Order: sequence, then structure tokens, then C-alpha cells
Amino acid sequence: MARLTIGQKAERVLHLLMGLRKNKVAAALVAHGFSDDDLAEGWRLLQRLTRTRLGIVASGVTADANLITEIDEWENTWFPIAAATLKRRHPDVHAWMFRNLTQTDGPAVVVSVGTFVERWDQLAKPADKGGPEGNGGEAKKLLAKRGLTKDVIDEARQLLERAGKIESTADRPAAPADDEDFEQAEADLWAWYLEWSVIVQTAIKDRKILRELGFRRSTTTKTFAPEPEEEDAGDGDGEDEMVLRPRPTPAPSAKGRSGR
Repeated sequence: MARLTIGQKAERVLHLLMGLRKNKVAAALVAHGFSDDDLAEGWRLLQRLTRTRLGIVASGVTADANLITEIDEWENTWFPIAAATLKRRHPDVHAWMFRNLTQTDGPAVVVSVGTFVERWDQLAKPADKGGPEGNGGEAKKLLAKRGLTKDVIDEARQLLERAGKIESTADRPAAPADDEDFEQAEADLWAWYLEWSVIVQTAIKDRKILRELGFRRSTTTKTFAPEPEEEDAGDGDGEDEMVLRPRPTPAPSAKGRSGR
């Protein structure tokens, strides 16, 4: 089967991270050593990977629906205003600000708005300090005239903090500098996901909760499907899930069959 894209991997991780914020899920994992540090690690790894290469396809996750809606409304207001302003007035800054970044739906807005806020923080810095080519300082002042002020950015930051996404700038890992670093960031994120996805599916028996987390468990098997690193285990119904498949049923023996 086809290898998962980075966008599909990022979406699966995002499914799991949003679900792990629920008390009933976290409580089931306490016996297996799950802590706030493990949750924060997942967010850090996802953030490091998606800072420069965003490719998430949103799907119908219902966790924290009201919070997701608030973040989505913020995105729907400020992404178009910022994009239109920068594209005409500061095209170089626009290219940097919206590199691999578009409006999204569902829980993917947590990543897209988080990336936007992070880039706004860097906007006035020179290119060698993480800022854009071009006059980012002037672009930032112009965006403030359009209404995208620090207070508005802080509104988004508060929403993202509620989602467990935003950390202080000093604590954020550096973005992957090249393809080799990016591949390592992808490997680190996926290793985190594979570890906790196995633990989650072992510790939690409620199939409804597992589906909310992006998993589907068969009631007839105790074995896991091949690691989703190597295949897209979706079943064609539009859900991006890792599936636990039953073992094949042996063919009936010739003994005992009645002759014709």
C-alpha cells in the first residue's frame, strides 16, 4: 500500500494530541507513565515538523469542537486580511509569511494558526535572525493598521494555549534547516506517535474513544496491523485511521465435507 505522506502523519498525530488532552484518556494512561511532559513533547515535535512544511488535510474530529471553531473563526478573519495586504505591499514578506500555509478546517487550524502566530513573532527580525527577506518591520506596522495588532495576536495565542499548542518562543525547537534535518524531525515525531498509539490502543478498551483518537480496533484480534509508516491503513471511507485487522480465517478442512 501507499506510504503515508507527511501531511497524513501530521494529521494522525494531531488527532492523538487533541484526544490526549481529555481527562478520561489521560487517566487511562497514567498507569503507563503518561504525563504532561509526554503531551508537551508531542506538541513540540509536531510544531518542529510543521513550522516550514505544512501539509495537513483536515478531517472530522469532534474533540474540543467549540475551541476549534473559535480558532477557525480567528483564522478566517485574519489570514485573508494579512495575505491581501502583504501580497500587494510586501510580496517578499508575503511569500515568507504564507510559505506552505493556507486556511484549513477542523483541528488542523491549531497548527496553521500556531504557525502564523509564530511567524508574526519573527516578522520584524532580520533574515539571519529568523525573519523574512524584505522589510518585515514595516510589514508588521502595516498589518497593525489593518487591525492585526499584538492584542489580536494574543487572542489567538490564548486560544492556542487552551489547545495545548503554544509554548514560549525560547522553548521552541529550531525549525529543520535542510532535508536531512527535516527527515530526522519527521522520524522523531513518528516514533513518538507509534509508541503512544500502541500504548493507547492497549490501555483503552472503549471503541468510541479509540475512534475519536483516530483508531479502529477489531474485536477479533490482538495483533496490530503493520506500522503505518509503511502503509496507509485507511479503509476508503474518508477516515485516516490506523486499523487493527483480524488474522485471516483458515480455509475449511477437506475432512468432514459431504460428497456430492
